[in-house]
Amino acid sequence: MMILGDIQHYEDERHLYHSSIRKAIDYLVAHNPGAWEPGKYEIYSSLMFVLVQDMLTLSEQELRYESHATYMDIQYLVSGEERIGVVKHSSELQIAEDTLEELDVIFYNHVQREAETSIVLRPGQFAIFYPSDVHCPCMFVGEPGSIRKIVIKIHKNLWQT
Repeated sequence: MMILGDIQHYEDERHLYHSSIRKAIDYLVAHNPGAWEPGKYEIYSSLMFVLVQDMLTLSEQELRYESHATYMDIQYLVSGEERIGVVKHSSELQIAEDTLEELDVIFYNHVQREAETSIVLRPGQFAIFYPSDVHCPCMFVGEPGSIRKIVIKIHKNLWQT
């Protein structure tokens, strides 16, 4: 159930989002974490936090698909351009590495590209990934480049109520 949005349209669409998503995006708008140093910042203890990340986009062959069980991701692009592949979770996916207990992430072996939906994030856009959304962020568009992104993690206890 991945959702794609744009901060320019957020006020008009705000009422459509769950209260936990509104809280996270309201925080993003009010505090401009894109100007912060890279790192982790708590919004609501360990139930909602911000990751400020500076990364280099890579080819899809250099990256792995991932999913989470405990946290939803809101990935907001501050600068650069990024392609993200998305597939729905299924029993056909082969787990390459399971670090759910420690890091809340499972990485998968090769994903059939025919099943993939691909989106491109540009500055000001965000994508919301639920645990059933297996995703591969940080793919380059055209050629590798630098990106700055904000990932807001929302614990399932906040959005399953």
